[in-house]
Amino acid sequence: MALDRQIIEERISLPVTPMMTAGLHRFTPRNGEVKGTVLMLHGLMQGSDVFFDQVRGGGLAYYLAEKGYDVFVCQLRGRDASNEQLKLEPFGLKQVLLEDLPLLWSSVEKRCRHQDIYLVGYQFGSLLWSAMIARQPDILEKVRGIMHFCPQRALVPSGKRKNFWYDFLEHRMMPRLGKLMGFVPSQRFKIGKRNESLPLYSDALEWRTDEWIDQWDGFDYLAAMENLSLPPSLYFVTLKQAWRGLEHDCRAFMFELGHHNGRMIKLGAKVGNKANYARNELCTHLKAEEDYFPLILEWMKEVLPMNKGASAAF
Repeated sequence: MALDRQIIEERISLPVTPMMTAGLHRFTPRNGEVKGTVLMLHGLMQGSDVFFDQVRGGGLAYYLAEKGYDVFVCQLRGRDASNEQLKLEPFGLKQVLLEDLPLLWSSVEKRCRHQDIYLVGYQFGSLLWSAMIARQPDILEKVRGIMHFCPQRALVPSGKRKNFWYDFLEHRMMPRLGKLMGFVPSQRFKIGKRNESLPLYSDALEWRTDEWIDQWDGFDYLAAMENLSLPPSLYFVTLKQAWRGLEHDCRAFMFELGHHNGRMIKLGAKVGNKANYARNELCTHLKAEEDYFPLILEWMKEVLPMNKGASAAF
């Protein structure tokens, strides 16, 4: 627990199989009025700690909880699994979309202290939230806004170095190693903080094609998005390592989601920020709390309906 903040922390384990669990790490204000509920979701080869630094009690999860929000950091199955467990019980997008995310959502509904929801996605986590919305559009009634951090789906070509990283390393070498080892060894090659289930990794690569369609049931996300009206959304992208072309990929993803109030915000020293943020430290960097987190706070207040009264829990 962060002793210097008036926050209560709670870890909630949610079994999905005898061997695997999803989970919630909750940060909630100890005192005062709760202003809203925040659901955060990590990306591929990541864990929930992409949103907080428990050693120093910092990061976006702590910050928003201290400012009065009931924060639930979601964790998909397999984050704490051993390599042997990943080999014995592989899982893919079908399990994540049809089992993990509905379980996480319903678990938050039972516990949260405010009915206004904000979604936060980190990289692949943004795609997962968007996919859940496309499949279950009724949840939009409760979502006031969405924040995306460095989202990428279909990649926009932007140079040989990017092509090597994504085409060779991520699309060719890692799947081959995954088939050999029974899981994707992302930690060994320093491309992720968690080793990943091979089916989930392979499914994620399928989402990077021009079409955004699930293989197991033919669900077309781009077609579904045409009929939706998404809530106001922020898209954060770092300018560090420009060769990755994150700015172009982020903009392309934003346009794919149809007409909505979306703003892309670039982060880096060249645009006046206090740090050149790496793509995996946007929510945990020491300087972010005084640099751009206040902008997030103001936006969350801005997107609420006018003259909204006090809201009760679900």
